[in-house]
Amino acid sequence: MNVLITGHSGFLGGHTADYFKEQGHIVFGVARALSPDCGYPQYNMDITDYDQLSRLVNEKCIDVLVHFAGKPIVADCDLDPFNAFKINGLGAAAVLESARYANVKKTIVIETDKVYGLQEEVPTNEDATLNPNSPYELSKVLAATFCNFYRTHYDMDVVSVRPVNVFGPGDFSFTRIVPASMRNIASGKGIPVQEHAIDISRNFIYVKDVAKMMYLLATKDTNHSVYNLSTNESVSILDFAKRVTKVLDHSVDPIIVKKPGNYPEIPFQSIDGTRFINEFNFTFTSFEDAILETYKAYCEQQ
Repeated sequence: MNVLITGHSGFLGGHTADYFKEQGHIVFGVARALSPDCGYPQYNMDITDYDQLSRLVNEKCIDVLVHFAGKPIVADCDLDPFNAFKINGLGAAAVLESARYANVKKTIVIETDKVYGLQEEVPTNEDATLNPNSPYELSKVLAATFCNFYRTHYDMDVVSVRPVNVFGPGDFSFTRIVPASMRNIASGKGIPVQEHAIDISRNFIYVKDVAKMMYLLATKDTNHSVYNLSTNESVSILDFAKRVTKVLDHSVDPIIVKKPGNYPEIPFQSIDGTRFINEFNFTFTSFEDAILETYKAYCEQQ
């Protein structure tokens, strides 16, 4: 099977591309920043460049297209909303149209749990009305809207994937809690928790589990077109930091720091990942093992 991964040099895209390759598939990567040692053909490309992307999808006879490329940082999107809408929204449209033109068998588009915004009913399932309240959330809702249009109007096999907060080896975006935790613990410091996030609740999922979940969605017949990816276990950011501190047997308590911007965030969010878990009988890596593997990889890469 020929697989094209957009954003293959990124955190989640890289793990997913590696997993497909390990399973014996022919992998191609597309990104604006290329990976030095990915072990498969890769191409430097702007994801919104439909003509260039479409030519590549046709030339390589792509069977499955997995789309990760985009702007993933909430604060960055808040500072630059136009490019968030362009890259996350029109980038998805370029991917879908390329897949349509080349008759790609299945297209999987990564969205986010943030498309649900603030919901009255939690845990929130896949049938909830999307409620974006920030540039990042809206940019991903644009992608979700394009996905729904292509699957209904063109009868394409398009799967939308909405994961909770992903963590694991290879993530160096230190605005996120886990990379910041690894850095501070390795330096003998307490995990930084932004003051507004003390009571914010989130769910976290291990990147290697997500890579396997993406593979299952790409290679198996699916009963649905939209899947939440969640362990169904929510925790406050402060409690999460305390839990990481304990797992790594760190002696310094978390520290409270100021928020670096004024972008809005959902105070309590919990999505229901039961649909995927039940359909694929999926078992997650334990939190303890995931954190230990993440910290070990961080230390080895320093």
